[in-house]
Amino acid sequence: MLLKSSIALSCSLLLGGCAQLDAWTDTTSKRNTPAAPAAEDTQGTALFVAPAPSADVAAFRNIFIAPANLANMQVIQPEGAPADPEWWVTEEEDRILQRTIAYEFSLALASQADFTIVTSPQQAQLLVNTAVVAVHPDRTRAAVAKTGETGGSITVSVAVVNATSGAVLVRSVATRSSENIWAFNEVQGDDPVLNKVFAAWGEDLRRGILQLQGRAAALPVAAPL
Repeated sequence: MLLKSSIALSCSLLLGGCAQLDAWTDTTSKRNTPAAPAAEDTQGTALFVAPAPSADVAAFRNIFIAPANLANMQVIQPEGAPADPEWWVTEEEDRILQRTIAYEFSLALASQADFTIVTSPQQAQLLVNTAVVAVHPDRTRAAVAKTGETGGSITVSVAVVNATSGAVLVRSVATRSSENIWAFNEVQGDDPVLNKVFAAWGEDLRRGILQLQGRAAALPVAAPL
């Protein structure tokens, strides 16, 4: 495999607005894709919902999904392993990942017609800002080549922001595992493994916003920001 060249993902930062925060989607939507390993919580989900938002928030339905911030992603190698530049995200991989995240979030948030996904922040009442914080492969590249064990986990942070005031209304932070975290390192077209990894964050967002608006029962993990 050719060594990937590192690139500056300034486009993601500029388009993402408040993209120091993070995000993702729905596990119940039907897809015409092969079965893929499900993403599982490894440390649980920290979902924070603002305790007293302004009254108008209850009527918000239009959501803009900002481009995800991948520029500050860390790769946490197994202890003692050297840095692996193959994990640097290329321009093509960035494009595919952005599309995957937006697609999965849209499926989750638009489920049961709960929300409408708009195409510009000017149309939005709520903004979703996403950041991939870290990827944690369980094995080094050399070990994977020998054993075929491709497990690992990914940490993502997502925030739902009032488009007018900039106030953070919902925040979700989680580390989730996958039986093939290496799919993230070898992105090629539409990959059902990647969709599964990002799907659960979208459902977190949907549940959190519904709770914020008084349209869902309180969640056990809900807490003030």
